[in-house]
Amino acid sequence: MQQKQPQQQSSTSSEQANSEQTKLDLPMPAQQRAMWIGLSILLLTIPVWFDAVAMPGDYLFIWRWTETQVIFESLITTGFLVAAIAGYFTLRRGVGDWQHWKIARLGVGIWIAMIALLTLFSLVMYYAGNQQAIDTYEGEGYTISALGSGSADNSQIFVVMSCDYRGVYKRVIHLDRFVGADNVEFRRDGQTLFGHYTLEGRELRYQEYDLEALYQQCLTGDSPRPF
Repeated sequence: MQQKQPQQQSSTSSEQANSEQTKLDLPMPAQQRAMWIGLSILLLTIPVWFDAVAMPGDYLFIWRWTETQVIFESLITTGFLVAAIAGYFTLRRGVGDWQHWKIARLGVGIWIAMIALLTLFSLVMYYAGNQQAIDTYEGEGYTISALGSGSADNSQIFVVMSCDYRGVYKRVIHLDRFVGADNVEFRRDGQTLFGHYTLEGRELRYQEYDLEALYQQCLTGDSPRPF
């Protein structure tokens, strides 16, 4: 009787191992497979639908057209690449032992490589643009910002108005773009804001902005969005 007990224990262990292996070999349920594949598609296609879904209507993120735009946009663009790589492994889990996986893997690999190139190009453009805030004017419910970009030999200044702040969103309209100046200073006189554009301290021109009219345009979105 004592000699049979180890054999019984060995037989029980073998049955448990076979049972566990059988569970591992079971095919993934169709609903779970569809969930993994659907999640992978969302992760892989984020660069396509992100702006359309994340920014409703004429609204932009509050960091757009600010000095911190480079930081946030760099993080988002890098996130696209990370999400695409995660989507690859999610898709691999979803398709299982699909016979055409090698072909699908090639297509997904090419897509991820394109996203990587887009990420690299975007990062280079963000930091090469050397965008910085030059001057701002804070009004009641709106902000007028002047941002400079480019090199010393080819500098340009963009002036935009931001308004209608809602959480992480805001409306933005384009007011002016001036090439060849390295500085601008805002001065208010009544309902008019004057922008004095200078190059190395020498004034090149000044621009008048009707604050009330521009504010109404910003609220209604009548003016085109900044490019």
